[in-house]
Amino acid sequence: MRRNRRPTAILLALALVSTFLLTIPAPSLAQDYSYTVDETTVDVWINPDGSVSLEYWLTFTCDQGAHAIDVVDLGLPTADYSPSSVSATSNGKPFAYIEQSEYVYWGVAIWLGEGTIYPGETGTVHVVVDRVGGMIYEDSDDPEYASTEFIPNWFDSSGVHGTTDMTVGIHLPEGVQPDEGRWHRSPSGWPQDEPETYLDDDGRVLYVWYHTTAAPDREYTFGVSYPRVYVDESVIQEGPSTWELITGKIEEAFACLGGSCPFICFGGIFILFIALSSYSQSQRKMKYLPPSMKVEGVGIKRGLTAVEAAILLETPLNKVLTMTLFGLLKKGAVTVLDDDPLKVQKNDPLPAELRPYETGFLEAINKNSTLNEPKLRSMMVELVKSVNNKMKGFSRKETATYYQDIVRRAWGQVESAGTNELKSKFFDEGLEWTMLDDKFDDRVRTSFGSGPVFLPLWYSYYRPWAPVTAAGRTAAGAARTPSPARPSTGRVQLPTLPGSAFAASLVRGVQSTASNIVRSVTGFTGGVTNVTNPPPKPSASSARSGSSRSFRGGGGGSSCACACACACAGCACACAGGGR
Repeated sequence: MRRNRRPTAILLALALVSTFLLTIPAPSLAQDYSYTVDETTVDVWINPDGSVSLEYWLTFTCDQGAHAIDVVDLGLPTADYSPSSVSATSNGKPFAYIEQSEYVYWGVAIWLGEGTIYPGETGTVHVVVDRVGGMIYEDSDDPEYASTEFIPNWFDSSGVHGTTDMTVGIHLPEGVQPDEGRWHRSPSGWPQDEPETYLDDDGRVLYVWYHTTAAPDREYTFGVSYPRVYVDESVIQEGPSTWELITGKIEEAFACLGGSCPFICFGGIFILFIALSSYSQSQRKMKYLPPSMKVEGVGIKRGLTAVEAAILLETPLNKVLTMTLFGLLKKGAVTVLDDDPLKVQKNDPLPAELRPYETGFLEAINKNSTLNEPKLRSMMVELVKSVNNKMKGFSRKETATYYQDIVRRAWGQVESAGTNELKSKFFDEGLEWTMLDDKFDDRVRTSFGSGPVFLPLWYSYYRPWAPVTAAGRTAAGAARTPSPARPSTGRVQLPTLPGSAFAASLVRGVQSTASNIVRSVTGFTGGVTNVTNPPPKPSASSARSGSSRSFRGGGGGSSCACACACACAGCACACAGGGR
């Protein structure tokens, strides 16, 4: 009896399993699709009516032996669109027809028709979406700003492989000025800390992100903020509450953890998130150049001083202040009373020709010879704004290269000088330019390591507490209360120091000044950055609907699928997920 029942039970189980398997969509055809996305270029235009216009250029290579790419599913940011507003070509040939996609939450299926990309072929699909509405949200940090976030098309990992050369451009609304726009934090793993900034053909501010080896199956979020006065007030949507944001983060964390030790793992992720955010913010504080400085013009802006060139090159501000101080020393405008702690005294009378930033530095000297940091910060903000104005219409890249070459030539003169007297002369004349070199300390030691050095006229203002004796040495135990004489304009016999002593003195002095000129370089620079280049909005995670799906079965499969775009900074939105 048992032997008779066993085959019957097995057959019954097999029948049940077969019946169950028949209810599952067959994935076999999905494996026929294999391709690379060689290039992805997308432009997003933000419109005053709360919508965006999109333009995609997607270059595919269909693998040998794979199913032809005859339909592409393109996910769209919101449900506010019409398939009739979408047009496309493939290798220059118009699409066969466009319909609502069955494989993305919001999006269209673009049937390529004569533009089908066959195995072994490469083709470019060009898609234009005239309008997708509901893309503008309140900026969660600044009530005077609105924001938009966007995630470019991504593809199902079951079919796509390799990397993609990705370019994402977001065009701000018409009328937004270069110094008014803001970009959000770059996506995790993105090589650029910040986008490049341009003016497009219509004069609109354009932020562009590049990544030559982006993952085609990964979501990358890009966001911008801009004054809300440039869009219709009625289309600005309210963002989610703080509680909704927190619960959204928790849901995402649990989804990623898959239920394995959720509380412990979530705590670790939370701590890591805080640490990374803190590091990112500290790095961001050092980026003090305004967005408008990044707008590329044409040609080189000549005539900048070394200090102004330092701003263009985004040199650390403590170094910029140190350069300013040494420039004032050369002009005989100040005397360094002590370098640790730093104390500076204004000389009387002051020289006639002073630049605005030098006057600002002098105004920051307190009566007790210390430096007033708020006044220094105001002076630096004005300097950044001044350089920004001077750079309007000029190419930042070309100008930066030009001044970097001046630094190289300044050191070239010093290092190739035939005599110590000439070497000292060239170093004195190009002091601020040589200080712009990242290897200033090493090059000073190398250049002045041997032989006597003729001290510059301003040296008595720089080290008045250590006067040079006739023997060329500093007097031990000299008092630190100086009373230097103004440099003579006539020919004088300059004192000398052994090269190694001069190099060591100068390097220690510059290092000490840079370390002590402000209490905290990060805090000081952050105060300038908050005015000249306000912090970017963090990219907010968004609620997403959908997941990866298999390719369409039957005779007309699709090569690729899925995209998502989100509007907001700190807002929830539903996005397309998955695809064929």
